[in-house]
Amino acid sequence: MSDRSRQPSGLSKTILQFQQKFTTVVTPFVEKTFNIKRGVMTGRERATRAIEFKGPDMIPHQTRDFMLMSYVPPQSWQPPEGYYPYVQPEFVKYGLWKWEKRKDKGWLKETRTAIDEFGTVWRIGPQTGSGQTVKGALEDGWHLLDGYNLPDTKDWDRYKKVAGWIRRIGGTRYVLGIDNNSIWERFRFLRGFENAMTDLVLHPEEVKVLLGMLTDMTLDVIDSFKKTGAHGFMLLDDWGTQVRSFISPRHFEEFFLPCYSRITARCHEQGMHCGMHSCGNISALVPLLIGSGLDFLQIDSPDMCGVDWLSENAAGKICLACSVDIQNVFPTNNPVLIESYIKDMIKKLGNHNGGMMAWPYYEAWVIGVGYRAHRLEYKLFEKYGKYPLDLSKLQ
Repeated sequence: MSDRSRQPSGLSKTILQFQQKFTTVVTPFVEKTFNIKRGVMTGRERATRAIEFKGPDMIPHQTRDFMLMSYVPPQSWQPPEGYYPYVQPEFVKYGLWKWEKRKDKGWLKETRTAIDEFGTVWRIGPQTGSGQTVKGALEDGWHLLDGYNLPDTKDWDRYKKVAGWIRRIGGTRYVLGIDNNSIWERFRFLRGFENAMTDLVLHPEEVKVLLGMLTDMTLDVIDSFKKTGAHGFMLLDDWGTQVRSFISPRHFEEFFLPCYSRITARCHEQGMHCGMHSCGNISALVPLLIGSGLDFLQIDSPDMCGVDWLSENAAGKICLACSVDIQNVFPTNNPVLIESYIKDMIKKLGNHNGGMMAWPYYEAWVIGVGYRAHRLEYKLFEKYGKYPLDLSKLQ
């Protein structure tokens, strides 16, 4: 499993960047290119009704109905001497964050050793915001937790430009705040993956203290996103391998379920939905995730759990935001296979007066998905995803 940063990227981020800089020109172009039709409802209403099983006019689509937002490091944070900053290149390119001691912009094209706000060291490739962790800030021992301070996620400097974008270009879309520092991901970045796994057995009390700190931090993020105008909040926590979850349900229930329950409760107190992205086969954890109060699950590879399994065990209980399977189907670029798969998903996952959202993989081109296949995916959801569903067309 790769220690990559889980930050929104790919098509959704690219479209968002264009909208932010060239809204009046690019938005009409994108809508014309993808043959985007707004439908009867606004994106916000459509997504809300799908998540709440209250009868949307059609299955919401991420590229049409959502505006994905993240937060940036405050300008007051600067990397210590000897390190590059671990920030998304787009934050630098669009002036959202400035490295005050570095004058040239060519460093974004360099392979570099960077450090993030949490003190974790990364090895980063050219023109990317992700990479491999080199050394977690707490990797050398739990004694480092004494006196360790997490970044201040209440700092409005992180969100003020995000709030401005929402006011200017959010329109009637559903605004979804993305947490780049989700509970499990940040825990393993701080401790290292091997330590993070063994800590559950060897250092349970220390784990609970750190997870409590990370949860408190996340609650501050939720409160701040609410002030920006966001309607929902999504965690990015990968829990599965190709075969199964890499943590037992027992350990998940003991250590992480209380964290997620607090997070979903805060979202609901703020009138926001709460969702989670998770890769791999997470079938053993899905009942617990549903029990935590999550409103939706975002899954890139439905085949890992199985569409039939999801139909029997999750559909109708939690909204499922799915891509066409990114391992077995989408990269084939086979229009017949893609159409058959979409019809099967809609029939089995979306036939609950809502309960499904179309969520194409962020970096589709990375896995070999061509433009035609990506455009076909959108048009097929538009064709077959209107409510009430015509089940005769989904056979």
